[in-house]
Amino acid sequence: MRRIPDEIIEKVIQNSDIVEIISEFVSLKQSGRNFMGICPFHGDKGPSLSVSREKQLFHCFGCGASGNVIGFLMKIRNIDFLDALKILAERSGVKIEYDLKDPKALKEETIKDKIYQINIEAARFFFANLKNNKKALAYLKNREINEKTIKKFGLGYSEPDWNALQKYMKSKGYSDDLLFKAGLLSKKNENYYDKFRDRLMFPVFDIKGRVIGFGGRVFDDSKPKYLNSPETPVFTKGTNLYGLNFTLKTGIPEYIIIVEGYMDCISLHQWGINNAVASLGTALTTEQAKLLKRYSKKIYICYDSDVAGKMATLRGLDTLSNVGCEVKVVNIDNGKDPDEYIKLFGVASFLKLIDEAMPILDYKISMAKAGKNLKEAKDKSKFVSEVADILSNVNDEITIQAYASKIYDQTGINLNAILGEVVKNKKFNANRENNKMDIRYNNTSGNIYNIEPGYKKAERWLIKFSLINDNFFEYIKSNLQPSEFVSESYRGTYEYIINCKEKNEEIDINSYLTKLNNQDDISDISLILLDEKYDNGGLETIDDFIKTIKRYNLENKINEITLTIKECEKNNEIVKSAALSQELVTLKKELNRL
Repeated sequence: MRRIPDEIIEKVIQNSDIVEIISEFVSLKQSGRNFMGICPFHGDKGPSLSVSREKQLFHCFGCGASGNVIGFLMKIRNIDFLDALKILAERSGVKIEYDLKDPKALKEETIKDKIYQINIEAARFFFANLKNNKKALAYLKNREINEKTIKKFGLGYSEPDWNALQKYMKSKGYSDDLLFKAGLLSKKNENYYDKFRDRLMFPVFDIKGRVIGFGGRVFDDSKPKYLNSPETPVFTKGTNLYGLNFTLKTGIPEYIIIVEGYMDCISLHQWGINNAVASLGTALTTEQAKLLKRYSKKIYICYDSDVAGKMATLRGLDTLSNVGCEVKVVNIDNGKDPDEYIKLFGVASFLKLIDEAMPILDYKISMAKAGKNLKEAKDKSKFVSEVADILSNVNDEITIQAYASKIYDQTGINLNAILGEVVKNKKFNANRENNKMDIRYNNTSGNIYNIEPGYKKAERWLIKFSLINDNFFEYIKSNLQPSEFVSESYRGTYEYIINCKEKNEEIDINSYLTKLNNQDDISDISLILLDEKYDNGGLETIDDFIKTIKRYNLENKINEITLTIKECEKNNEIVKSAALSQELVTLKKELNRL
């Protein structure tokens, strides 16, 4: 990716009045040196959003959202850093220029361009092969995939020969090394050979329609069933979604349906359901969830109805809801997957399932209820316990009360007992996450708006202390390594400070902010610049913060080893279990000393 020089980014920020920009979305009133307004990022009724023209930063005291003018635009419009920067540059009359003097960046850009060309050529090769292969065509005919769809998605076939693609691409002038970097060749003992052989081929496109990789499916029961491109300079696993480029061709959709596999996605598009995407053979990632949210907050999960599909659905629900998506689950009982269901019952029936999709809590509770006989005391107790655990992750008290009442109706167990179990689980979860949580309440309603892990608050304050006093910095540096920081954003900031101190360079957090292009990072680092007050500043406070971070890391390590020991015991790995148990004892002693 061509790099935009820091001075260009700084110029865009300097020429963009944050008060003026935010005023287009929020009514702001001056309050002292700052401006206040109702935060657009959560359901607040009072002015909790503070905007500083002097510092060119915003911060919400309710939900914790923070950042600079670029960060605000990214968040309010659900766009990425570059898009936000371009909008602001156009408004402020700053011309976006790329740093073409960086030889490393130029080399990387050249390699990427060549890999894009290679992928297009490989896709054409596979597409041409498909026309001449009866087996592949018969498979697609059996799956009722027509010629129009084959062409639209660029489906192809990789020949069984070990060097078919290699020979073809060499004839086009591409080297083995470059084909290997593109993920199309494998290598063994210095010998190259085709990675994909005798498979139905699916080109993977990014949202700009460029071929970034491939997926290949076997025709029999051999393993692996699906083989996907490895990570390359143009393809990073867990950051793209199959079919999203086709979904966006018809405009921004009202909602997006996410399915498991290539064929499900292709089949839905063929049936006219053009807002379907697939997660490229991996568990849904946070990056994919954020990408979905950029184009639609309403997401419907429609995974297979087998056990693996249901487990994947549960994981996906949390991933999507954690980034702020409104998630519902399409429950397919009569067919194994969406493709089969439509073939059996038709498009209208499938769209009815969409209308009847279950909200996230209803689905989780239905999964907890599955297989249990609520007339049996043991099953009833287990069900209530599982539901209490589910509700303990909900912050809205009215929602908790409503669902607890439903569980009372189903089980007859005292409502206060259910709510008591929820409160107990909330406390346990808070302690497990960290033994100190910074919880912000709305003074009027008492509802929780933002929960910040204690380690994160500790990291931020240690950075603040490092900036205000050289002696504090040296003390922190001698007692806490950058690798011990839990948050990537604060770890990077701490490393930046150390680097500046070692080179005797000026530390400018505002300037450092311009180098960031991730909204979460921008929000985190912006908090360092806020005028927070801490009453007990000094080495004693610094020690407490250092212990908070070390305690969190130790507790995490203890939990990981405990789980591993349980697995070892199941697998009868006695020697490994004994060694881990000894390590566990040492870690617990270390934790007790803090």
